[in-house]
Amino acid sequence: MSQDVESIYEEYLSKLKQVMPNVDPNFVHRVMYVERELGEYNIHEPFVSAIIEYKPGVDLDIKVNGLREKYSLEVEHGDKHNTLHVESRMTIDKIKGISADSDIVRISGKSDVRLGE
Repeated sequence: MSQDVESIYEEYLSKLKQVMPNVDPNFVHRVMYVERELGEYNIHEPFVSAIIEYKPGVDLDIKVNGLREKYSLEVEHGDKHNTLHVESRMTIDKIKGISADSDIVRISGKSDVRLGE
């Protein structure tokens, strides 16, 4: 990869980190990419599987209920301590809203098209 392209990409990731500092910028990029791909099929929310890591001592049952009520997400306790696993269709705006919770350390995950769920 040429140095110019590499520096543009690094700047792009840096800007994503500034906007959502507790969200993996590669995850943000993937969700936005899939959102655009789905636009061709008039679908506006990509399928997302995310891991939300919380600060130690946070009551995860309260977080589970809050995410289910506010965002209508499928949420369960994750494999690691202080984590929740979320699966649902969601936009980058919804992820940004979720990431505003000051108890969240990091959100990471993956996204794909899944047209025929």
